[in-house]
Amino acid sequence: MIELETREHEQQALPLGVDDIVAAVEEDIVLGRLHPKERLVEEDLIERFDCKRHIVRQALFQLEGIGLIERIKNRGAFVKAYSPKEVEDLYAIREILELAGASSIPLPAPPKMIEELEDIHRHYTDAVEHQDLRGVFRLNIAFHRALFSLTGNALLSETINEFAQKAHGIRFIAITDTKSLMRARDDHQAMIDAIKQQDRARLCELCRDHILPSKEIYIDLYRKRFK
Repeated sequence: MIELETREHEQQALPLGVDDIVAAVEEDIVLGRLHPKERLVEEDLIERFDCKRHIVRQALFQLEGIGLIERIKNRGAFVKAYSPKEVEDLYAIREILELAGASSIPLPAPPKMIEELEDIHRHYTDAVEHQDLRGVFRLNIAFHRALFSLTGNALLSETINEFAQKAHGIRFIAITDTKSLMRARDDHQAMIDAIKQQDRARLCELCRDHILPSKEIYIDLYRKRFK
């Protein structure tokens, strides 16, 4: 069973470590609490998380490394606003990697791994139905990590995960859109079905098409907001 912490996001100051701060800010970006080009003020983060300045700076350094924020000299740290060209480039790499992953999954897949995917998907479906966006975000990560772990190639699956994480700042619009969530839910079920039916061509098609909506929605919004 997948255990998921479901308590609501807390805004009061908490004594957290670097990884906790990174996860909290990442979640704020993905769920639309922080927006592209919004400034992250060190003093605010220090107060919120009840920590030392060097802890906040290390967290910001990590967030920059995974592509969720950018630090501009003499100006500070800002939520990264990917340009349409950057989005196209990132998603081109994601498509290459995820197609390689789908092509590497052994068919038939081990029954226990299929059961794990089905278990995660049940929780994901429940989160979608109850509009638990925090659950949707975390369970989506769990589903795709479990999916590409089927390749048996740790380096490939880690690289897929790395580039998927870079796209979290792009996916914030799709994850708050009910239609997009329902499509993602249906895609996940179709991926499981393709694996069970040993239909590799269908699985590859699903993996390629699955990532496109968030890219297209983001680029459209970027051009409207920042043109």
